[in-house]
Amino acid sequence: MTRKNRIFGLGLLVAAWGPQTLAQGNSAALTPNMTVNDPCRAEVSRFEQTIGFIRQTQGNQAAAELKEKLLPAKTENDILFKDGYCGLATYLREKKLTR
Repeated sequence: MTRKNRIFGLGLLVAAWGPQTLAQGNSAALTPNMTVNDPCRAEVSRFEQTIGFIRQTQGNQAAAELKEKLLPAKTENDILFKDGYCGLATYLREKKLTR
């Protein structure tokens, strides 16, 4: 399997299962001291935990490529600056990247 196909497969995995499902078993390992009281931040955090899971299983490059494909850094920064975490959570929901 080529690297491109593997990353595409990971993207399908994230889309099919959702970040929350993938991150459930590893959430304590990924964010040991993180307590999120804001529901918008919690939703964004679940997406980031999924990317962390990909990073642990497939490596930094695969995680970076997948995150850039699903949520480009420029888009993420623009939304955070303009609308904050709730705007980013809305974007993730619209793109069906969260549950």
